[in-house]
Amino acid sequence: MALLPQSVIDPVADAIFAHYKAKFGAEAQRPYLGASAIGKPCLRQHWYSFRWSKPAQFSGRLYRVFQSGHLQEPRVYADLSSIGCTVYQINPATGKQWSFSESTTGHHFQGNADGIITGLPQAPKSPHLLEIKTASDKMFKEMQKNGVKKAKPEHYAQMQIYMKWSIDQFGEDGCRRALYLVVNKDNDDIYTERLEFDADEAQKLIDKAMAVITSVEPPVGISTDPTWFECKFCDYQAICHGTDVPATTCRSCVHATPEMDGQGRWSCASLGTDLTTDQQRKGCGKHQYIPILLAKTASPVDLTKDNGLIYKTPDGKQFVNGDPAVNPDYISSQEIHACADKTALVDEQALELRKQHNARFV
Repeated sequence: MALLPQSVIDPVADAIFAHYKAKFGAEAQRPYLGASAIGKPCLRQHWYSFRWSKPAQFSGRLYRVFQSGHLQEPRVYADLSSIGCTVYQINPATGKQWSFSESTTGHHFQGNADGIITGLPQAPKSPHLLEIKTASDKMFKEMQKNGVKKAKPEHYAQMQIYMKWSIDQFGEDGCRRALYLVVNKDNDDIYTERLEFDADEAQKLIDKAMAVITSVEPPVGISTDPTWFECKFCDYQAICHGTDVPATTCRSCVHATPEMDGQGRWSCASLGTDLTTDQQRKGCGKHQYIPILLAKTASPVDLTKDNGLIYKTPDGKQFVNGDPAVNPDYISSQEIHACADKTALVDEQALELRKQHNARFV
């Protein structure tokens, strides 16, 4: 019997990658809209992310790649210190990493910077916002050729926002310059670029974040074509272009609202209370989808007396999105999410079995 190539069967590598998958794949989605991604062009993608529509799923190998990037940071800090720079990794006012947020968005828009640096050879007195990244050789060369604004616009946007927030916090002592430092993962080469603060660009990004946060429905996407290259590789393609629906957290529920006062506050109109982050992640039996999220399956037509949302499919059949504890004929959001084939929601035989056995779609 011929042995499979070592690249196919490798229990050691498989076990290591499984460890990374188990450790980092279980991390909860962040509760805010992140500055590190706001430079990406699709508003709808940002909305799905902010609304926790689908947990990010990566292979164990990719989680290890992400960690490799983080492992570069202490080395880069040491390299910069070795040439006479002073790197402030920690905000002395908080004793923690440099964390910023935008008050005009109710602090729903946030980010964490790698540090603030002084003593650069080109500008020894000016404080610079520091951002550390790693890149493949191909991307590294593109960066050298075109600069970060063209080669990696989301990184450019991230630094503009962080500079804006540092100025908001520290006034004249804030950072009007940023140092972008990239390590080539293939050969350990280093690329640096100094950026100037652009107030107009920063405000455009704030406005973009506000549009995402305050939108009660998914904004217009970058393309209606599922084969468009940015759509093909998007985590939310099956939701945006298919019949999948977001996870049943509070953030996909018609009753939940991100409030503009407080520190990233969400409220629930059904319960009449604010929602903790843990409550938002769990959802509840009263969850009802924001109607447009079911648009590929059915259209809302009416409300029942006890506030069940009545939907009609293209062939004229109806179902009610509501709490089965209120009415056993109602179909919960959890069941709608579980049905890969949404025709089950109006299949007479399936619904009869569900009723006879007090069952649920899972």
